[in-house]
Amino acid sequence: MRSWAWGNSSPWPGAEGEKTPVVDLHGEPPGIPGGRGGVWLPFHRVDARVKLVGLIGYIVLATGLKAWPNLLAGIAFLGLLLTLTGTGWRRAAARLALASPLAGAMLLFLPLVTPGHPWQHIEVGPWDLVLNREGFQLAAVLGLRMANALLAAALLLDTSPWGDLMAALRSLGVPAAFVQLIDVTLRYIFVTAGELARMKTALKARCFKSGRSLLHRDTFSTWGQVTGTLFIRSWERSERVYQAMLARGMAGGPAAYAPVTPPRGGDLAWGLVLVGTGLILRLLEPGGWAWAILSR
Repeated sequence: MRSWAWGNSSPWPGAEGEKTPVVDLHGEPPGIPGGRGGVWLPFHRVDARVKLVGLIGYIVLATGLKAWPNLLAGIAFLGLLLTLTGTGWRRAAARLALASPLAGAMLLFLPLVTPGHPWQHIEVGPWDLVLNREGFQLAAVLGLRMANALLAAALLLDTSPWGDLMAALRSLGVPAAFVQLIDVTLRYIFVTAGELARMKTALKARCFKSGRSLLHRDTFSTWGQVTGTLFIRSWERSERVYQAMLARGMAGGPAAYAPVTPPRGGDLAWGLVLVGTGLILRLLEPGGWAWAILSR
């Protein structure tokens, strides 16, 4: 496991006597030697810069697709990579679930606002709602595009240690301050989530039971106090973190990540596979360039 730039000990000190769990963002992801699951493809050993550029290129190409068979083929391609790299579908499904509210909102509103052929009439009180077939088709296409992007992001995050991704961003010319901001922000999200979990445990220990909704007066008051306390504790913890960083010799410069080496030929081949797959799906789309050439 790699140590962070500000020392081998945790950069997130708690109060005196408090033991704060630290999420290992630099450890080996599941599915690689030392992790969980079996591995059939050495995708985790591919240079992080190649994976980052290749998957971003794939996302750019895949999110421009309009035909649902091509979008489904892209999802199948990413699903095959997720399976063969040993990362599994559980973590990817959890990331897809995060986007389900947005997908549900698109499925609910796009049929109402997209012009097209009426498909269904629904009477809601004095209103007559008309659902258009084109709206459902647009919602399905946008949902499949979102699934392609999220699965590609899951493949990148589940096969690359966090430190390697940050070093890849620095090597690709991303400003050091921006990379450091991303690194610290993600770490602090986990710290804040752990603080909230401890506060919820304390509420249960005091026999607190939530009402049926936030409109319940006691529930609203209690969670308001919890939210305010969480903000105060987060601010106090950020002050302790800053003092700890200064104590470890931080002078405001960029964090030092592991040095990078030139990508190998096999790494570049993986990048070509990722971008090439997205390009092939784009070319084979009905009405695309390939069909225009073949029709001549």
